[in-house]
Amino acid sequence: MPEIAFEEVLAGLNDKSLTYLDVRNKTELLTDGQVVGSVNIPLPEINEAFATEDKEFEEKYGFPKPDKTASNIVLACRSGVRVLKALESLQSIGYNSFRIYRGSFNDWQAKGGPIIKN
Repeated sequence: MPEIAFEEVLAGLNDKSLTYLDVRNKTELLTDGQVVGSVNIPLPEINEAFATEDKEFEEKYGFPKPDKTASNIVLACRSGVRVLKALESLQSIGYNSFRIYRGSFNDWQAKGGPIIKN
């Protein structure tokens, strides 16, 4: 399973070479904050989201729907459990190049990664 470390995620967000896809629920983003530059699709919406047409996906989630071969997508959640479920769901529909940030939000926060609270 392809993993990515904090330093690589930070560098990728800074140079805009990766997309940090947070699968936490929207209420968690409001209470805990979110990684600066991240995008969000809650885990329960993953299958439906990636089954939608490209234009509808972008209108709803605010970023272009990734290609099935995209390797610049990093999946994250709060502690690294839900990313495994998200990855499994995405692999079942042909997305086999996404990576996971196992430490996810907790690791990001502990290491001082930039967070925004709305």
